[in-house]
Amino acid sequence: MFRQVCAGVHFAHQHTVIHRDLKPANILVTAEGLPKLLDFGLAKLTGPRLDAHTQDYTLAEYRLLTPEYASPEQIQGDKITTASDIYSLGMILYELLAGRRPYELGGRSRSEVQSDDWR
Repeated sequence: MFRQVCAGVHFAHQHTVIHRDLKPANILVTAEGLPKLLDFGLAKLTGPRLDAHTQDYTLAEYRLLTPEYASPEQIQGDKITTASDIYSLGMILYELLAGRRPYELGGRSRSEVQSDDWR
């Protein structure tokens, strides 16, 4: 099932879409056992002509994310690439295999999460 989720993310990436908020809550499993990616509300279209029009929404004051699954570049406000979604998939897979997240943020503020001092 996780491979099917990865295939869905790959499909989005091939069509110049970065999800930017992959997390368990955004993966629905149908009654037939098929996973579906949900909530592309934070997605970013990429490509030479699109980057200029979508860049404003990646500025620090507009960053919307789920810190527990966000990539370091998302947390820091750096340029987002498809690698950010791959990082989030890794966080989800870790949680599936280990039954817990690799680290807990425990109510830390945005500035604490951005500082890297908590890791």
